[in-house]
Amino acid sequence: MSMQSLSANGITWHYSLDATEEDLLVLQGKYHFHKLDIEDCLSENERPKIEEYPQYLFCVIHIPARITSRIHKEEIDIFVGKDFIITLAEGKSDVIENLWKLVKHSPKKSEEYFAQGTGYFLYKLLDMLFDRGFPLIESMVKDLRRIEVELFENEEGQINILRDILTLKRNIITMRSILFPQRAVVALLQHKKKELITEDLDLYFDDVSDAIERQWSLLDTAKEMSDALQDTHESWLGHRTNQVIRLLTIFSVTMVPLTFLSSLYGMNVQLPYQDNPQAFSLLVLLMMTVMAALLGYFAWKKWL
Repeated sequence: MSMQSLSANGITWHYSLDATEEDLLVLQGKYHFHKLDIEDCLSENERPKIEEYPQYLFCVIHIPARITSRIHKEEIDIFVGKDFIITLAEGKSDVIENLWKLVKHSPKKSEEYFAQGTGYFLYKLLDMLFDRGFPLIESMVKDLRRIEVELFENEEGQINILRDILTLKRNIITMRSILFPQRAVVALLQHKKKELITEDLDLYFDDVSDAIERQWSLLDTAKEMSDALQDTHESWLGHRTNQVIRLLTIFSVTMVPLTFLSSLYGMNVQLPYQDNPQAFSLLVLLMMTVMAALLGYFAWKKWL
C-alpha cells in the first residue's frame, strides 16, 4: 500500500500502513525531518517517546491489539506539524483505516476533525486508538468470569483450565507493558509545542490520559482476579492430589498385613493349622477381618 494523502482546511494528512524507506525519504525532503526520526520509523522495535523540533513533533505510540487469542503491540509513528500530520503503521490498523475512510468520504467529519488544527486531530486519533483497549479488557474480564464458573462448578474440566488462565495472564501482562509507557507519553503531549497543542486542548488530552488510567485500573483488577484464580486452581489440584495419595496410602496400609499373612503361609516350613482342611477359608476370613478392622479404624478417625 503506497502513501496516501488528503487535504482539508489547509491541513494535509499522509497515511501509510507499509511505508518504505523511499517513502520516508520523500517525506523527509518535503518536511525536513531529522534523520534519526526516519531511522526510528524504520526500526522494528522503537520505544514510545515524543521528540520536539521547531517545526514539528515526532511521536512513537504503542497500542494493544489482538491476533487470535494473543495480545500484541502495534507501533504507530506520528509526525505533527502546523499544516500536516503523518501516520505510519506497520501492518493493518483498523482504527486508522476507519478514520481515513471517515474523513475521506464525509466532508462534515473532515471539517470537524481538521477545522481546529492538527493538535485536535491528533487528539481524535489518539482517542480512537486507545479506546480500542476497552473491548480487549472487557473480553479478558469475560474470560476470567467464564473460568471462575468452570473452576467452581465444572470439576471434570478443571485440569485444562490452567492453560486458559496462563493465556489470560500473559495477555494482561503484555497489555500492561504496552500501556505503562503510554501514560507518560500522552501526559507529556500537553507540555509540547503549544502552537500545535494549545491550552484549550489540554482538557481533551486529559480525557485520553483518563482513558489509559481507567484501562490500567481495570487491568490491575483483572491481574488480581487471574492471580486468585490461578491460586485457587493450584489449591484444587493440590487437594485432588492429596485425596488420591490418601486413598493410595490407605490401600497400601490395608494390604501390608494381608501381604504378611499370605507370605507367611506361603513359606516352605511347618505352620500352625497348615494341615487343616479349612486352613484356606480360615486364612481368607482372617484377612478379611483384618481389612475390615483397619477400614473401620480409618473411618472412625475420619481418614476415609
